[in-house]
Formats: sequence, structure tokens, C-alpha cells
Amino acid sequence: MFDNAVEPHNDEEVEMDEGNGENDTEEEFQSLNAQLDQLNSALDTMEMKADNIHAELVELLKSNQETRKQFQDSVKREKISPDSQQ
Repeated sequence: MFDNAVEPHNDEEVEMDEGNGENDTEEEFQSLNAQLDQLNSALDTMEMKADNIHAELVELLKSNQETRKQFQDSVKREKISPDSQQ
């Protein structure tokens, strides 16, 4: 009637298995933590580069706006000057 019954665990074996598992788990956590630190550093570097690129693009846009305004002003002056000279 109890031929298929599950045998009880030996508590000593479970404790030893858990002990080894905890060491493995701790090492895995340390490894994952180191990998996360590396990823975090890489992301920080990428974020700084993105911020620098953004700042450079903003400067470039401002410079282009100033240059365009100066060009438009000079074109306006040229249109006004020939009319007044004739």
C-alpha cells in the first residue's frame, strides 16, 4: 500500500546541501553585483557622453541661428543698399 511513498529527507544532507548552496549563491550574488557595477559605470559613461553631445548640439544650433540671422540681415542690407544708390 505504501510502496510508492516518498522517503523522508535526512536533515544532515539538507543542511549540507543548503550550506553549499549558500556559498554558491553568495558567489553568484557577488558576481552579479560586480557585473551590475560594471554596467552602471558603462551607463554613466554613456550618459555623460550623451550629455556632452547634447550640449555641443545646442551650441551648434545657437551658432547656426546667429549665422543665419547675420546672413539674413546682410541680405536685407544688400537689397536696401542698391535701391538707395540708384
